[in-house]
Amino acid sequence: MTRDEVLTRALSRLDAQLLHACDVEQHRVTLLAGDGRTGWDGVRNLLRPTVAELAQPGPASAPAPSDEPLVPAGHPVLDRLRTVLDVASLDVLLLLLAPHVDPRYQSVYAVLHDDLDERRVTERVVLLGLGTSPRRRGAVRRALAAGSALARGGLVRRAPGAFAPLGSPLELAPDVVDAVLGDAAPGVDAPRSSHVAGAARVAAVTGTAGTAGPGRGSLTAAPLLVVHGTGDAVAAARSVTPPGAALLVVEVAPAPDAADVCRAAWRAGVLAGLAPLVDLRGWTEHETTPVVAALVGLVDDVGGRLWVASRQPVAVAAPHLEARPPDWSQRRRTWTSTAAALGVALDDATADVLASRHRIDAAAVHDVLADAPVPDLATLSARAAAYVGALPTAARRPVVRRRLDDLVLAPGTRDALDRLVHYVARRDELARAQGLAARHRVEHGPLVLFAGRSGTGKTAAAEGVAAALGRPLFTLDLSQLMSKYIGDTEKNVDEVLRAAEQASGVLFCDEADALFSHRTEGASTAGEHFSNVLVGYLLQRIEAHEGVVVLATNLRHALDDAFVRRFRFRIEFPLPTPDERERIWDVMLPPGVPRAPGLALAGVARRDDLSGGDVANAALRAIFLADRAGAPLTQEVLEQAVALELMEQGRLSRPDRPVLPDGAAAPPDRGLLLRAFVETLQAQLRTVLRATFLKEVHVVHGSPSQDRLAGRRPAVSLTLLRLAAPRGTRGMRAGFVVSVWSAFPEEEYELIGVVHEALSALDLTEVAGRPTRVRLHESSDFDLLHKFWSSHERPVQASVVLDVEIE
Repeated sequence: MTRDEVLTRALSRLDAQLLHACDVEQHRVTLLAGDGRTGWDGVRNLLRPTVAELAQPGPASAPAPSDEPLVPAGHPVLDRLRTVLDVASLDVLLLLLAPHVDPRYQSVYAVLHDDLDERRVTERVVLLGLGTSPRRRGAVRRALAAGSALARGGLVRRAPGAFAPLGSPLELAPDVVDAVLGDAAPGVDAPRSSHVAGAARVAAVTGTAGTAGPGRGSLTAAPLLVVHGTGDAVAAARSVTPPGAALLVVEVAPAPDAADVCRAAWRAGVLAGLAPLVDLRGWTEHETTPVVAALVGLVDDVGGRLWVASRQPVAVAAPHLEARPPDWSQRRRTWTSTAAALGVALDDATADVLASRHRIDAAAVHDVLADAPVPDLATLSARAAAYVGALPTAARRPVVRRRLDDLVLAPGTRDALDRLVHYVARRDELARAQGLAARHRVEHGPLVLFAGRSGTGKTAAAEGVAAALGRPLFTLDLSQLMSKYIGDTEKNVDEVLRAAEQASGVLFCDEADALFSHRTEGASTAGEHFSNVLVGYLLQRIEAHEGVVVLATNLRHALDDAFVRRFRFRIEFPLPTPDERERIWDVMLPPGVPRAPGLALAGVARRDDLSGGDVANAALRAIFLADRAGAPLTQEVLEQAVALELMEQGRLSRPDRPVLPDGAAAPPDRGLLLRAFVETLQAQLRTVLRATFLKEVHVVHGSPSQDRLAGRRPAVSLTLLRLAAPRGTRGMRAGFVVSVWSAFPEEEYELIGVVHEALSALDLTEVAGRPTRVRLHESSDFDLLHKFWSSHERPVQASVVLDVEIE
């Protein structure tokens, strides 16, 4: 029989049931009417017949229909429903379906319900139409119960609201109606996946072709399978889909109607014979577990099959299948094999880069190669990048404008960045060629730390790295990332990392110490406990991230030690040297800025110890000051801009140096003399230390307190010990304690030796045009150092004492 013939025969059997119900209802009305009296006699007529008498047909009624099922075999959709529904449930479904075939059933149902305004099917109509015997009435009641297959699977729904007993209207799910009355079954040979985002669209899929193609595996022992991991969940699910079955992928958002969408996916599998894969990979663990547990109960108790995709294993009694992400070799094989199948000439070097840059599935690779006008690297890479999904709210994708060659960096910093770029570009190929994965964890990361003061070029360097790698740059928006609700922050972090991973992007997190701070031992407050849990989660999640993550901080000491150990690259961004500052000044004053003759950038660069960011701010300020004056940029305007920049930073700055009555510049006061000497001494120490050590050694001024040394070890501290001046002169004598500090005490011996040698070789005879003499004390003056360090409540530190006299 055809589908229509099966449905026609089923409705004929239903008609016989309803005719019998009409006889029963007519006999019931006759008994209740009694002798036709009204008033209290009419009320008494309602009570005289017994319940058993009212349930019997009249003497002239036709015999009761047989107990055979109303729905015969032969209808493909109804036959699939028969695998999860009993006979009574299938009969209920047919009774609810009848008005969608012929409107006359609505009139019949209204009369049977004894309310001509209620044309919907009610519980009373179902019991009257199908409950031809006590046994069948019991089966129908069970089919309408809240825990029945019809209710749990969403096949039949009760109308919301309050109703009289047995008066609750029932309706058939629209997707069930569409599937049963559809002209054709869903196609199973579509080449692409169908990703459906809502219950309504799941219903639409059951009537149209939209599947993930035929399976190529064997049916698993359990009807519910959890596919977890960061790999291709669709490919993993298809590997266990039985041949001939089609895979339907349903992306479910963590919304209030998520349970309804999951049930709609289950119904789609039953109605169309599909293998539904519910994609919950965007959910957190505490959101996923209860939903999957409910689906396990549905499949176990009712039947059908359903597979779930999750980022992590789910704590439910169901088999799990891990979807591992393809490594570089597998991705490269996909590119080369697809290109060969399409007849596209793809050279090995291009395939290497594409496999390293892009993590897209085989279908996307096929589209990229099939539609590319020219199969060169730039074209293919740009097309592949278009397959990146939407950005999470906690991520931003800035436009990369700066390259590494545009930046002025310390030689050691630039070399470290070049090594980072080379590592990322060559890692996958070397791992395959030299078998590195057997000994090293090269499949994840790398995790990179940019450490340095504000304005030293960390953000610009992240842009340069992304540009050098040919990858997009993602930045974290901490205002959107952090949440007061439990689990939301972790969920946001996971979404951002997934997006960056899918795009093979460079993820940049500025001010990382706000997220990755030290964990608190013995947490006593809810905030401390939450912070510890968050740091622990971040530690595990970032370590498993398959992409470049760059964390930038001004406070390296604030990072948790467990994070610092896991960095593959720890790149320092020191303050620029005078020569580097002069180059930064030149870069920040474009050729189009009119300069006055004799503009000396070198003098400003040597005099003021500014970071690159400070120089950029001062340069822009100088440009507008000159424009306001309507004149080219002069030395005076440049120095004024620097003074204003220092003032707004809260640092000391001076107006123009005063002049004598004869117009000559006034001699420097002791403040200028002392600062000039300290800057000269600092420059000498930095030059020697940078030439000696790869690691930046900070120069710290003032009392070497714990706060000043925090995050700045190894360091050399310069502390003023004494200051004196001959009466009536502008000269001075000063003494300094020069100390060394390291997180590893054994390194302080080497460091103090280098400092002592540098100070011994200091050939300084003039400061600010004044004759100068420098004398290095013997370090054996223990009493002096003991008194000095006792005043600072510290034990004696490795130090030397330096005296200077300026006439």
